[in-house]
Amino acid sequence: MPSYLARIVDAELDDLLQDAAAIALDGPKGVGKTATAARRASTVIVLDDPLQRDLTLADLDAVLRRSPPVLLDEWQRLPQTWDAVRRAVDRDDRPAQFLLTGSASPEGPATPRQAGRILRVRMYPMLLAERGRNRRPSRQACQTIDAG
Repeated sequence: MPSYLARIVDAELDDLLQDAAAIALDGPKGVGKTATAARRASTVIVLDDPLQRDLTLADLDAVLRRSPPVLLDEWQRLPQTWDAVRRAVDRDDRPAQFLLTGSASPEGPATPRQAGRILRVRMYPMLLAERGRNRRPSRQACQTIDAG
């Protein structure tokens, strides 16, 4: 297994986790969303694993009460996880509770009432600077979007 190469998004995630209860890390397949999020998670739920998905579906509230931060990897495989996380944050908005990773975003814009519940961070493919071939990034490596 290759070792983890630090990403520009790492610093942004660490900063956001000090204040945000939930962060969704999205982007194209294969950019390192899961590896990046898993380094910060105490509990990892892999929803593209049929057994873990079935167990999560059986008692989603219990899964969300596991040791935080709880990573829901490939959350879009069980779309109700997005709303369940939003409701959990409504009840308790302490920082660093949930990380969601996936290649999809929920449909529809965030409403003002939903704003800030789940911050969305867009992750891009690794830059030359992150590979150690260039000292400075040539473009934005991540983008934070208020996703509700």
